[in-house]
Amino acid sequence: MKKIHFTFLVLLATSIQPGLGAEAPTVIDRPAADVGPTQVSVGIWIVDISNIDSAQQTFTAEVAVVLRWKDSRLAHTGRGVVRYSLDQIWHPRAVIVNEGNSVSHKFPDMVEVEPDGRVIYRQRYAGAFTQPLRLRSFPFDRQTFRLQFVAVRYRANEVQFVPDQDWIDNGLKQAGGIATSITLPDWTIESWNTKSLSYALAPGFEYSGYAFEFTASRNAQHYVWKVILPLVLIVMMSWAVFWIDPVTSNSQISIAVTSMLTLIAYRFAIDNQLPRLPYTTNLDAFILMSTVLVFFSFIEVLVTTILENQKRNRLAITIDRSCRVIFPVIFLLASMSIFVHPRG
Repeated sequence: MKKIHFTFLVLLATSIQPGLGAEAPTVIDRPAADVGPTQVSVGIWIVDISNIDSAQQTFTAEVAVVLRWKDSRLAHTGRGVVRYSLDQIWHPRAVIVNEGNSVSHKFPDMVEVEPDGRVIYRQRYAGAFTQPLRLRSFPFDRQTFRLQFVAVRYRANEVQFVPDQDWIDNGLKQAGGIATSITLPDWTIESWNTKSLSYALAPGFEYSGYAFEFTASRNAQHYVWKVILPLVLIVMMSWAVFWIDPVTSNSQISIAVTSMLTLIAYRFAIDNQLPRLPYTTNLDAFILMSTVLVFFSFIEVLVTTILENQKRNRLAITIDRSCRVIFPVIFLLASMSIFVHPRG
């Protein structure tokens, strides 16, 4: 009896396996490879952008992507769609090369095949994407962010990415876009575009690619009111020594020292709001210039105090009156040279 059961199970297993193979064909070669590049249409929609981290050089977004291509080998006689996993059919092996480790794929890696052989792949990516930023104009900067798709095995003469015509016919220019209700609080999206853009893995190894780019400008009100304005007030406080008679040198020195200590405490307070970079931003230059002016106001107090002790009161007063004009003019001109230029 056991022998009969075992023989029955073997026959059942051998009968099931060919059936599974028929339902799940393995198609690896590129469709119509002998007639030119395989055309893959792309539709990209930015569902949300929740954060841009200047210090980490990343932006956090949720992105919906639709890829379509034609593979007549998968045409079928049914009325609906047939679903396959990506490892069962040919696909362009498109990846986002600048996605970070936190990026997750919300949908399973499956495709739908229509009766005429048109293949549709849908995916939703969520997480942080890396983006080198040029922050020399920080905090009055404008940045261009990119999602770079690459067919990791195919050159431009093998796979060609184009905007999805179905999306264009439905009113989405360039088959892409960004939702109007994104949760990005401190940036303003100005424009976006899509384009075919090859990706150089190494010199001489360029692969077919497609890019979605958007340009955003930083809303600098936070830095104006909470970083720049307090610093301006500290600098102006240090100028009070120029209106105090050198005879009362103790008051001058007290104000100068207090201004320096306040500036040092201010630098510690804002340190976590500034990106740590190997180069100097405009805000760094402004802070450095302000620090130098506060320090030189302290030096000026020491000079006038020494002159007062030497009974050269007239010269000390002349220096104070000159500094009342010189320091504000230097501060104004230096600030204009730092901040008054086009955003970049």
